[in-house]
Amino acid sequence: MAVHGWRDTTEVSVREVSATAARTWTAMAPHVEVDAFAMGAGGPRTADLFDGTTVPVGGAVATHTSGAIVLSPAGPQLRWDPPSLSTALLGLAADADASGTPPTVYVPVGDLPPAGDATDLWSGGLPAMRRALASLDLVALVSHPRPLLGFHGMSAALRDGRESDAAIAAAAQAQEARWNAIAMETDPLAQRTTLMGPARLSDAPGSGAAGGLAYCLGAVGARLMPASAALGEMTGYTPAVAGAQVAVIVVDDLTPSTLDHIAAPSAAAAAAHAVPSVAITPSLHVGKRDLLAAGIVSAYEAGAGLDGLAGRLERIARTWTPPPRV
Repeated sequence: MAVHGWRDTTEVSVREVSATAARTWTAMAPHVEVDAFAMGAGGPRTADLFDGTTVPVGGAVATHTSGAIVLSPAGPQLRWDPPSLSTALLGLAADADASGTPPTVYVPVGDLPPAGDATDLWSGGLPAMRRALASLDLVALVSHPRPLLGFHGMSAALRDGRESDAAIAAAAQAQEARWNAIAMETDPLAQRTTLMGPARLSDAPGSGAAGGLAYCLGAVGARLMPASAALGEMTGYTPAVAGAQVAVIVVDDLTPSTLDHIAAPSAAAAAAHAVPSVAITPSLHVGKRDLLAAGIVSAYEAGAGLDGLAGRLERIARTWTPPPRV
């Protein structure tokens, strides 16, 4: 099971959802082995899913797990504060310079805008920030592949579905003009050496995620990586699904966007080993054709809350679990 989340009337953690899903399936089919992996959606609180040593660093918390560091905002904050994140990255870079061991640092940004101006990440100057963080192998995990600029960029997403709103149109134009000016100065400093794909960072998939924070992280040297695929490896889901009979994808809202960027990578990992995938969600907004194109055999809608999840999973388990061997 790849557990990305579940809608509830109260706050419920992805770990709770994962435990409920595994417990329900096991109760219905005690003769099979059920592995449930809490993966989330790649947002700023992703580090909460990992067991590991947590250490405060700057304005963030560093979770040391599987030979890497996953950052999360300090306290219960759900959004990144760019100055606090900057302080944390500088602290990790100073530690790396002192130890001589460059760590891999993951910054999950998902697609949630930061609490403040994203460019405050390098308010002391981009060239100086790039030099200061050169010792880090920095990875920004994004949940949407939109570029920073253009017809499919960040400002286009702001207008999507609200084209008739003059105030939204004006705000989107102002936003596009501002980021275009920033990109004209920043792209040459963040020139990408690549044989495939765009050379300009502002055209790179994912650079427009999280209100431009992904772009600002890319400008200081971070690699932009789709969150769902990366978390599949980090949590152990991707290697484990190779020996499965069925992959169950649990997601709190199955829309065309979440299908493409959250559920489909989990299904693709299963399809690579000819393992069928099914999805369960409390909110289904895609048709059968789109599901099949994403590699998902079928999707099941359930009531919100853990009781709704458990009730629907009981029926799915009866359908997809083979009978015990005699």
